Amino acid sequence: MNRNTIKWLNFTLTVIALFAIYVFLDGIVDPSMHGLMIVGLVLIGMVSLVLVLKRENGE
Repeated sequence: MNRNTIKWLNFTLTVIALFAIYVFLDGIVDPSMHGLMIVGLVLIGMVSLVLVLKRENGE
Protein backbone atom coordinates (compact mmCIF):
# COMPACT_ATOMS: atom_id res chain seq x y z
CA MET A 1 0.00 0.00 0.00
CA ASN A 2 1.24 3.44 -0.78
CA ARG A 3 1.50 6.27 1.71
CA ASN A 4 -1.61 8.10 0.45
CA THR A 5 -3.78 5.02 0.93
CA ILE A 6 -2.52 4.59 4.48
CA LYS A 7 -3.31 8.24 5.24
CA TRP A 8 -6.91 7.83 4.03
CA LEU A 9 -7.28 4.58 5.95
CA ASN A 10 -6.06 6.34 9.09
CA PHE A 11 -8.58 9.15 8.53
CA THR A 12 -11.43 6.68 7.98
CA LEU A 13 -10.57 4.76 11.14
CA THR A 14 -10.34 8.03 13.08
CA VAL A 15 -13.83 9.07 11.94
CA ILE A 16 -15.23 5.66 12.91
CA ALA A 17 -13.55 5.89 16.32
CA LEU A 18 -14.87 9.43 16.91
CA PHE A 19 -18.39 8.30 16.04
CA ALA A 20 -18.05 5.36 18.45
CA ILE A 21 -16.83 7.72 21.20
CA TYR A 22 -19.81 9.99 20.58
CA VAL A 23 -22.28 7.09 20.72
CA PHE A 24 -20.83 5.68 23.94
CA LEU A 25 -20.51 9.04 25.71
CA ASP A 26 -23.84 10.47 24.54
CA GLY A 27 -25.80 9.26 27.56
CA ILE A 28 -22.96 9.62 30.06
CA VAL A 29 -21.87 13.22 29.47
CA ASP A 30 -23.82 15.93 31.25
CA PRO A 31 -26.18 17.71 28.81
CA SER A 32 -24.49 21.04 29.53
CA MET A 33 -21.18 19.58 28.27
CA HIS A 34 -22.71 17.92 25.20
CA GLY A 35 -21.85 20.83 22.88
CA LEU A 36 -18.28 20.95 24.13
CA MET A 37 -17.92 17.22 23.49
CA ILE A 38 -19.14 17.64 19.91
CA VAL A 39 -16.78 20.57 19.30
CA GLY A 40 -13.85 18.54 20.63
CA LEU A 41 -14.67 15.54 18.47
CA VAL A 42 -15.08 17.72 15.37
CA LEU A 43 -11.74 19.43 16.04
CA ILE A 44 -9.99 16.07 16.29
CA GLY A 45 -11.62 15.01 13.02
CA MET A 46 -10.57 18.23 11.30
CA VAL A 47 -6.96 17.85 12.44
CA SER A 48 -6.96 14.32 11.05
CA LEU A 49 -8.37 15.57 7.74
CA VAL A 50 -5.75 18.34 7.51
CA LEU A 51 -3.00 15.77 8.05
CA VAL A 52 -4.42 13.65 5.21
CA LEU A 53 -4.71 16.59 2.80
CA LYS A 54 -1.33 18.12 3.67
CA ARG A 55 1.21 17.59 0.94
CA GLU A 56 4.63 16.41 1.91
CA ASN A 57 7.75 18.30 0.88
CA GLY A 58 9.38 16.70 -2.15
CA GLU A 59 6.25 15.14 -3.64
